[in-house]
Amino acid sequence: MGAARPTPTPSPSPTPTPAPRQALPLVVVFPFDISSDLKAGTGANAAQVFTQQMNNDGGIDAITGPATVKRPDYAKYAASVNALYYVAGYMTPLGNGVSLVEQVVATRSGTIVFGQTAQIESIEDASAQAAYIHDGILAREKQLADAYTAAQAQATPTPEAGNQADLGKGLAGIKGLFKHNKTSATPAPAIQKPSKGVLVAHVEGSLPASDLTKATSALYSALNERYNAKMTSASGSNLTKTADALCGSDRNNTIATGTATAALQHRTFGSHAQYTFVLQVYTCFGAKLAEGTGTADSLAAAVQKAVAAYASEHPQNV
Repeated sequence: MGAARPTPTPSPSPTPTPAPRQALPLVVVFPFDISSDLKAGTGANAAQVFTQQMNNDGGIDAITGPATVKRPDYAKYAASVNALYYVAGYMTPLGNGVSLVEQVVATRSGTIVFGQTAQIESIEDASAQAAYIHDGILAREKQLADAYTAAQAQATPTPEAGNQADLGKGLAGIKGLFKHNKTSATPAPAIQKPSKGVLVAHVEGSLPASDLTKATSALYSALNERYNAKMTSASGSNLTKTADALCGSDRNNTIATGTATAALQHRTFGSHAQYTFVLQVYTCFGAKLAEGTGTADSLAAAVQKAVAAYASEHPQNV
């Protein structure tokens, strides 16, 4: 008699492999630069508050950058830890608190993606600004993801029925059918900033203090798009006498400030404020290098116009 056939052993069910965890966008918050009027450590403590609040809100991974990293190396350090963004700022005294110029920079492109100037008088104010940056980064990431999805969808066209391709386009559609594309698109080159930097002094004028602070922030941002700008705590008044001390030993700079005003424009259906910004640029010796005016329906647009005109006339900041 033959041996009994063995009972087959059932094969084990495959264990599903869990989906890999999606990495959160990494953001480096560098200690904020401060003016000499503030207590040492204020900028580092504020950066810690920003980091903690951004992590508490979720959706991103925020870390505090080392205080030993200098501003020109922020992008290099952020890239070394694979951060998508870094946050930098400058604090000066304002009333009972501080004025903070804050900026978010995309590490890959090195461009400022958004920022603003805020008045901070408490931990709650700082936390609110951290939440603003947190939400702005998540909104930008979603916008980029949506744009990528749309581009992928457009890159996969729906095939047309046989013998129907391009028939609806007429002769114009087949005119270049046999031509070869000898050129390929190249990305636009990054803006090469001149070696001569620009120090930004606070804007003055007849507007409320909060508007003048916004104008100063707009001036810094507009100039920093074209030049190596650095915020100062100096006032824009009487720069003919204070420019030399403001530059100190670093003479490879100009100094920019301006005057902001507004006028009420009466129209058929009400009135509207029109803003005028007069940009003034000085040398380190106190001589006025240039002056230009921008007028627009918003303060930021007026500043942008004046700076654009200056950049057109003085691309090397000289």
